[in-house]
Amino acid sequence: MSHVNNVQSNPAASATWLKRLWREGTDTFACPRLAVFALFFAVLFTSGNVLAQADKVLKQLEQAAALIADNRTAEAEKELFSILRVAPNEPAALNLLGTIRAKQGRLPEAEKFFLRAIRGDNKYVGAHMNLAYLYTLMGQPKNTIAELKIVVALDPNNAEPLERLARLLLAQGEIDEGIKVLEQAEQSQTLSANLLILLGDALLKKGSTSKAETRYQGALEQQADDTDAVLGLAQVAAAKGDTNSASLYLTRARKMTARSPDTLYRFALVALSIGLYEEANGTLVAAIKLNPQDPAYFLALGTTWIKKPDLVEAEQAFRRALELQPDSPKAQMYLGYTLMEQKKYPEALEWLEKSLQKDKTVPETFYYLGQIAQEQNDDERAINYFKQALALVSAYSFAHSGLGISYLRLKNYPLAQQELELSVKLNPNDAKAHYNLALLFARLKNPERAQEEMRIVEKLKSSRQANKGEAPASSEPRPPE
Repeated sequence: MSHVNNVQSNPAASATWLKRLWREGTDTFACPRLAVFALFFAVLFTSGNVLAQADKVLKQLEQAAALIADNRTAEAEKELFSILRVAPNEPAALNLLGTIRAKQGRLPEAEKFFLRAIRGDNKYVGAHMNLAYLYTLMGQPKNTIAELKIVVALDPNNAEPLERLARLLLAQGEIDEGIKVLEQAEQSQTLSANLLILLGDALLKKGSTSKAETRYQGALEQQADDTDAVLGLAQVAAAKGDTNSASLYLTRARKMTARSPDTLYRFALVALSIGLYEEANGTLVAAIKLNPQDPAYFLALGTTWIKKPDLVEAEQAFRRALELQPDSPKAQMYLGYTLMEQKKYPEALEWLEKSLQKDKTVPETFYYLGQIAQEQNDDERAINYFKQALALVSAYSFAHSGLGISYLRLKNYPLAQQELELSVKLNPNDAKAHYNLALLFARLKNPERAQEEMRIVEKLKSSRQANKGEAPASSEPRPPE
């Protein structure tokens, strides 16, 4: 009689590594298990025909559930209201009526029925679960979380609500709480491979690479062919700077069958993190063929085009990401950067300012605005932007270089030297900063230092050519996480 389904939600609210949230579901509500509630019968029936009446109610509930399953909701309602005329607080009948109202899209009425069912029996797991589904549809994640916590407490060995609770907490940015829920469950039960991977992902997000590695290995002990677990180990290796191990794990994952576009996306992110840009690009193209509606895929694809470099293709990828998610400050910033690199300064400025309005925590956005201000010969404004970037990340070498260049142009040589020397200390491979130091020392009548800096510039240029230009000359957007 039990038929439990999931309710799909909007994945745009989640972080990219959590995009699997709620995706396995269908669009129908759960038809809960029918149960005879001892408390209800003890209170309701006091005469000798208790058993007969109980049996009649149970048969009516079973009939109503069968009618709902056949989409004969009008007949099901008649059965249920017939029960409620005799027993107005019968939890199973109220729950089934809530299910009908939810399927009809009458969500406020459904909520009232589910709440009445819970008042009749506050340990009724099915009603709490349906209420969680309902709050998902109503866009109330806090209420969804509250109901799922109750379900997990009532039925701690049920992996489905546990996974949904953890995924929702993580998608809401409550990483510590999501980890706590999974680790507490881990103490009393063996987590499934899916839950171990989910916990590993959360721990990796917090920088706990060793703990994450343990969970991914545990998942592989259960399912040796789980691609996501192998990719998790690749991410751990990449985070530790072990490029060789990360490449070996990617090779292993490449031989497996990717079960979803999200797995392909994850593969691409690992490939991006260790510099396999061509492979990341091809994998993302494959993921987009399977699911062309996810903006995160296009954001990552655009990043691979930047690395090629092919700024025209990058621009198209970022524009597509914005078509799918128009208010994404990250996509706006990436598009602004790409346009800036193509010297399309007015439109680049427009997108970067839009990004800044929504998110003032990204130092690159301030840095790119400073670069455009320099191109427009407005060094005072450029200095202001570079300082705001440095207020967010004091060791941002390119922002120090930008400051030094503007001070040099304004003939403030002491500050120019201070910022440029700090820049090359933080990033000795920045040829642009070394070149401007050479200009500065030439103006300061110090030919020896000027020549020394130019020798560094030539050496860096030769090294970049030998390595196919892999070292960036200026700050690029960070690849998606």
